Amino acid sequence: MDEQRGFTLPELLVAMAIGVVVVLGAGQLFLSTFHTFKQVDQLGRHQEALLYVATTVADTLRRQGATDENGAPFFRLQCVVVDAHCRCTVQDMRESQPLVTFDYTTSDDAAGVGCERDEPLGTPVGKGVSMVSLPLGRQGAAVDFYVTHRAAALQAGL
Repeated sequence: MDEQRGFTLPELLVAMAIGVVVVLGAGQLFLSTFHTFKQVDQLGRHQEALLYVATTVADTLRRQGATDENGAPFFRLQCVVVDAHCRCTVQDMRESQPLVTFDYTTSDDAAGVGCERDEPLGTPVGKGVSMVSLPLGRQGAAVDFYVTHRAAALQAGL
């Protein structure tokens, strides 16, 4: 009496359906994890750029003020559309070289709306106080911080 043992067709179909669901779930988990990694990496790069620019610009503004003796700014923010993305460069005007370059996404990124700009960093807003505005927030929102020129603050008695 030779009995063959095996799986029936319905059992194979159920096993294959369960296998497909498991594989699709694992693939979705992988894609979700990869997307999250890209977002965290981009956020880390923006924070790194912000920290470096803030430290460098704030140190210069505290020591020397927003402009040199001729009234020229020490730093400029220049943004242009490159490959349908907004790319900004903080330019060190004393050294005539870029300090940092970063990409940011606007809500109208495909059209590049609101990207083009060329402006000084460290806009004076009061006696010895300058405001620095960088588009490193979410969807290109401005991150603003204020810096006080030490000598001007001491002279004004702040």
